[in-house]
Amino acid sequence: MNKLKKLGLTALGTSLVASSAIAADASLTGNVGYTWSSEEVGTSTTDGIGFENDYNMVVSGELDNGFTATGSLLISGEAMTLSSSWTSLTMGSMGTVLVGNGYGGVGQAFDDVTPRAYEENHDGMKTSTAIDNIGAAMDNGQIMYMSPSFDIAGISASFMAEYAPEASDAAIGDGGVSTSSNLWSSGQGLGVKLSGMGFTAGAYANERTKDSADSVTSGDAMNATWHVGYSAGPVSIGYQTGGADNGITAAATAATAAKLYTSAGGIFEYEKMSIAANMSDSFSVSWGELKETYDAQASTVSGATGGADVEMKSTSIQFAYTMGSMKIAGYMTDTDNPGWDSNANSDEVTELAVNFSF
Repeated sequence: MNKLKKLGLTALGTSLVASSAIAADASLTGNVGYTWSSEEVGTSTTDGIGFENDYNMVVSGELDNGFTATGSLLISGEAMTLSSSWTSLTMGSMGTVLVGNGYGGVGQAFDDVTPRAYEENHDGMKTSTAIDNIGAAMDNGQIMYMSPSFDIAGISASFMAEYAPEASDAAIGDGGVSTSSNLWSSGQGLGVKLSGMGFTAGAYANERTKDSADSVTSGDAMNATWHVGYSAGPVSIGYQTGGADNGITAAATAATAAKLYTSAGGIFEYEKMSIAANMSDSFSVSWGELKETYDAQASTVSGATGGADVEMKSTSIQFAYTMGSMKIAGYMTDTDNPGWDSNANSDEVTELAVNFSF
């Protein structure tokens, strides 16, 4: 992957270097490509030809004390919009402090981490899933700390922590404050990663505290997950489970109606398992199954009557073939009860993609 390096750019120093200028390195990386997709819902089929263009610019400079300051901008999509941006300070053996918008927070390191050849299951689903929203409500307006890796009896370990004084998930710029009318007060999260002897494991949990003056939410919101994986030669297997209670005050939703993860009351639980294999140095395949259950939890509203739990299940078969900077990949993902709606038709999505990285 080619990078534009050492362009002679300079970055304004932070107060740590008394506002002097420091030499900086810059890199520009990106992905461009083409996609063909087909979606079959019941007897209806829709096709589409799309494209990908993502560009990531990173500027980094080393301070006099050995710390490294870094800034990143990711621009993506057909509208060429800002997808994420962040600033970090890496302090050697003391770890890294990061503040940004749209980068996913600690939760992004736990968003479906089971092995796959191409995409996560939910990328082929039209429903915004619970596993895809791990930590999503803590995506903006927070400070994040990442520890360096350290050894525990031969196991490599690291941890990540996050804190938002106002957990509204509002993007905040230089000198800005969070939204004033907020459903939540503070939010915090903690994640742990372990690896060694072919095994990987991790756990993450966050909590957003209900604002004392709010009457829309029913209580604090919680999100938690854990995962384990094992690799032996070319084969990797993984399992992940978790759940979320968004603390939303809402009447129980019928089993035969579609639900939105961001607005439905009740509890969402999920379970994912997958296996991936490298058939050669350039060709890989995978199979993954995701089950997500919506539990109406009648107690969210006094006097409400809860409906039956609804399980949404998706199965995804994928492949990827890489030739240098070019990749040809695809998946077929079939979803039953999309939107946690027991009356909905199955949704099958097929995608073929050609991607170029630089």
